[in-house]
Amino acid sequence: MKRVVMLLMLTGLAACGVDGEPVKPDVGMSTTVGVNSRGGSYTDTSINIHFPAN
Repeated sequence: MKRVVMLLMLTGLAACGVDGEPVKPDVGMSTTVGVNSRGGSYTDTSINIHFPAN
């Protein structure tokens, strides 16, 4: 729990610009819908968030 709180605090500080100019994160999402002969239909969703370090 302490690690989660520290991560949120550091992310908040970085987002408000205390350590320099704020950097906008890159957010990506992809969804796959398909059908196969073994299990029928399926969906797969992936969400990616990237915070640049510089």
